[in-house]
Amino acid sequence: MKSDQLLRALGSVKDEYIEEIMTESVKTARRRAGSRNVIASIAASLAIVVLGTGVMAANGAHVDEDEMTLSSGVQNVQMAHNSVIMIDVNPSIRVEVNDRDVAVNVEGLNEESQMVLEGLELTGKDYKTAVTEIVTSLQEKEYITNLKNSILISVAASNDDIAQQILKSTVDTVEQIDKAVDYGFSILGQIISHSDSAAATAEKFGISEGRVDIINKFISEHGDYSFDKLVENNIQLLNQLFEYVGLPEGVERIGSVAGVVPEECEEKLRLDELSGDELVSFASAISDFYDKLSKYYKPSDVAKRIGYEFSIVESTTEDGQKLWAVLAESLTKNIGNHGALIGLGQSTITDWISQSEIAKVIKHIGAAVIPAA
Repeated sequence: MKSDQLLRALGSVKDEYIEEIMTESVKTARRRAGSRNVIASIAASLAIVVLGTGVMAANGAHVDEDEMTLSSGVQNVQMAHNSVIMIDVNPSIRVEVNDRDVAVNVEGLNEESQMVLEGLELTGKDYKTAVTEIVTSLQEKEYITNLKNSILISVAASNDDIAQQILKSTVDTVEQIDKAVDYGFSILGQIISHSDSAAATAEKFGISEGRVDIINKFISEHGDYSFDKLVENNIQLLNQLFEYVGLPEGVERIGSVAGVVPEECEEKLRLDELSGDELVSFASAISDFYDKLSKYYKPSDVAKRIGYEFSIVESTTEDGQKLWAVLAESLTKNIGNHGALIGLGQSTITDWISQSEIAKVIKHIGAAVIPAA
């Protein structure tokens, strides 16, 4: 009998017949041989029952442990655990994968992720196909752009070897999407272990356990940062922050993060003197400036570096408070110059300055021109 015919037959056998077979196997074995053959007969019958149970259970999203009664005894049969891929940008999406590399459950963890998953039929597909469709939708909905190019991939699996394999395959898949666009992704990758505490925190904030884990890793190494402050920000901001402070242990990055001050300028801007909350605010304000500026040019202009030339300099207000002056000068002269004054602790651009009032910024810039990426 072929294997598929055998499995269909097993699926139709009633429990009472299985028990009868088991009982008869034991009686026959006792008549024909000693206790060693009895054990072998029971083991053979059990293997058939376990095979049938395993196949039937494999269709479920959560397969942990099953029970069956054999001659008044209870046997615990350990089943395979599914792996989980978590994708975070600001939308947070959870993809559950079985041991055949098939996505058996896809869940949006916050409101934004529902928009990303709308119209996608991902269950039953190879997980690499599912990841490709999710990331493509993130681009189409403009959660990933040339100025917001960061994505976090976290993997949890039953053992490190499987987790490493899935993580590498997932990152490679995203990199292939990367080649189809005019800008590069900045991919953060990590392997995590399940934690009840992290799961509860993730549910509270509507994010993945991976996002909780990367924040906890970071603040364990940098005590002046707070979880509550960091969890309010998207992966782009966290990735920019890591560029200034360093990647947490256990996290790898592929590709440069967009919208950061170049390394050679960090010392001139004295970013290392800022507190954790102040540096978060600075990075967030710079990102906000780039977002507003993007309304004035086509996305391809940034990739070709023909849109603007940036200058950033530290300065002070009239009453002596620290600020940063940001100037974006149009290289084509037909878009217009724009600027902003960013106060210490400010996380969004409120002093957005158009071409008509650009002198307010230029007086701070003076001769100290510091180009930014």
